[in-house]
Amino acid sequence: MSNKSFVILIIVLCIGAAGFLTISKRAQPKEVMLGTKHTMQGQDHITRGQKHIAYNSQPASSGPHYNDQGAPAPWGAYGQEVPEEVFVHNEEHGGVIITYSPKLLSAENVDKLQKLFTSPYSMPKFSPSKALVTPRDKNTHAIQIASWLYTYNLDNYDATKLKQFYLQHVGNAPEARAGPSNTPTIN
Repeated sequence: MSNKSFVILIIVLCIGAAGFLTISKRAQPKEVMLGTKHTMQGQDHITRGQKHIAYNSQPASSGPHYNDQGAPAPWGAYGQEVPEEVFVHNEEHGGVIITYSPKLLSAENVDKLQKLFTSPYSMPKFSPSKALVTPRDKNTHAIQIASWLYTYNLDNYDATKLKQFYLQHVGNAPEARAGPSNTPTIN
């Protein structure tokens, strides 16, 4: 084989490999994003008690929110309900909010939910840093999750779906690099 033939063969193989990679990437199904996308309602800062427009999603996934010493809230799990006007600020900072109904979710599953999203984490290789878990009386499903512009509902504890939603949506927000930057805890 001459040098010219060898060079032509290499070029043909490279073009063929590039074509194969391009076609195979297109043939692979894209991961389906979990959740319902909502229209953005802005990101205005309001003072506590100030009236504002009704949120267009449940839980809220954008819109007016507090900006004071208590908002955004530290990441972690809470025993008392965190107001939407507080956790929307956490979403604006790229966080994922996991709300649960104490009436629809068993105490055992509440414990699992908290352990999934706070240290010490219950799943190896999954240590979410921007998660807030809170009870919520308005929940119409056992678990309702929100991130900036997205919500997702679960009628039962499902660690796989919870982890998938978190990984798909964490950090997708206007101020994703902003704090709070503290370590997640159970409050």
